Amino acid sequence: METTIENTKTASILLKEYLSSVSVGDPKATASFFEENGYIDAPYVESFGMPSKIVGKSAIEATMANLIQNAPNFHFTNIKVVLETPTEVVAEYESEAILVNERAYKQHYMGHLTSRDGKILCHKEFLNTIPFVQAFFPNGLSDLISSK
Repeated sequence: METTIENTKTASILLKEYLSSVSVGDPKATASFFEENGYIDAPYVESFGMPSKIVGKSAIEATMANLIQNAPNFHFTNIKVVLETPTEVVAEYESEAILVNERAYKQHYMGHLTSRDGKILCHKEFLNTIPFVQAFFPNGLSDLISSK
């Protein structure tokens, strides 16, 4: 049973806790943040042979298990909230440097998370996305926040 504290978590707190669960490498914990019909939409993962839209807690858990198996030292750092309402947040964050082919890479992301009652409904994630936002959202970051 969820507590009142769980239900009052802002979208930015949910995003930070979600990213922490990914960093810890616990697929079940990661999936637990989502509504049963919630989803992750990450277009860049298609290049890794993974589906870009993962729907439902069980599918998210299975996908995270596969991701963590292939990238066990994947940790997020420097989370910066850019825009926020009680139920939506746009944030920039990055991974720690990962050594690939003797070169260190830091992956930069932008995430747009929508939540309700302390659960994630949707987490849209883009890789290296300041150029993406400038190219595809003519009104800038404000286009990522839905009007109410």
